[in-house]
Amino acid sequence: MPELTATAQYLLDLLGIFGFALSGGLLGVRKDFNFFGTVVLAEAAGLGGGLLRDLVLDVPSIAFTDPGYPIAPVAAALIVYISRPLARPPYLFDVLDTVGLGLFSVTGTIQGLQHGMDAVPSAALGVITAMGGGILASAVARELPSMLRWDSDRYAMPSITGAGTAAALHTAGALNLVTATVAALAAFTFRLMALHFRWRPRRSTTWQTVPTQPPPLPHTDALLTPPSHNAFTDTVRLRALSVQPSPPPQQLPPPPVAETMQLRAIDPSSTGTSQAAPLPDTAHRVQPHRALPDGGANA
Repeated sequence: MPELTATAQYLLDLLGIFGFALSGGLLGVRKDFNFFGTVVLAEAAGLGGGLLRDLVLDVPSIAFTDPGYPIAPVAAALIVYISRPLARPPYLFDVLDTVGLGLFSVTGTIQGLQHGMDAVPSAALGVITAMGGGILASAVARELPSMLRWDSDRYAMPSITGAGTAAALHTAGALNLVTATVAALAAFTFRLMALHFRWRPRRSTTWQTVPTQPPPLPHTDALLTPPSHNAFTDTVRLRALSVQPSPPPQQLPPPPVAETMQLRAIDPSSTGTSQAAPLPDTAHRVQPHRALPDGGANA
């Protein structure tokens, strides 16, 4: 691989770091981080894969010796942080992230081959280099990495394509600058097609065969049905609260009848109308009917 000069590899590394850092900075903006937090995520996404690669190879990381490596994520974070959403061209950041994916999957594989690793371990190292930064940035942001979710676009397969193609070219003795670029373009094209056609990974057969019906509701309806005990169920079903008719109000007993009545005397000398005159203090009162011991009545 004499054509893969240090200058070409250095420029490719910076371009890949910048593309990954843009995606990490965009994650920080979406999480409403401040500028420092956005820079941290950009550095993690841009340099995380290279740091993992250097740890596996047990070599000093160039990210701490060359100022260009940490400066590229800072520039990417600044661009993402101050740019307006309407000014961002559609799919621009996805395209740049795809550039980094294709480049790092190939350059990581080449790094492993240059350090005496076999083709298959070198390809695995290329995949780690391409995906490690995104996983590290997602872990810092406390978010599930998109390449691990079934509902995200294919991310791992393009990196495996690029790394596997580079390893296969090395085994065939045809790995050079041109063929390495072709391998990176293959990963790049695969990723763009997955974005455009929204290709999704296939869900597991175990998940598809597990019933997802919730258990029957108890006798009393509830607003929220508790989730199923099935570990694979990830949905919660809502059920409307059924309104039961309220029982009729209890009939109150009638009020007790008064035992006394007050009568008013009528003045016969009044003409036309009869007016009631107030009774004296010794007003006649009618006592309630009570039976006498001898069977008579007392009025």
